[in-house]
Amino acid sequence: IGPFFILLGLLIFVHELGHFLVAKWCGVRVETFSLGFGKKIFSYKKGDTTYCISLIPLGGYVKMFGDDPTAAIDSEQQKFSFLHKPVSQR
Repeated sequence: IGPFFILLGLLIFVHELGHFLVAKWCGVRVETFSLGFGKKIFSYKKGDTTYCISLIPLGGYVKMFGDDPTAAIDSEQQKFSFLHKPVSQR
């Protein structure tokens, strides 16, 4: 079981890192980079991004600024918003 969770964690990390790096490359602000779901076991903030390890190791997520279409975004912050990027970058 141990090697399975190590391999799964590595695969999840590489997958989410891809989302993270492309978002940064396109100028999107990343709010959260998390390995796992649920309650946070460990987290720290560097710059605009909070890095987390969570309790349930069956996935992960990258929360990007401006990915909620119902949220109002200040015109000065739109250049960092996911939904205000061209389709080719989304």
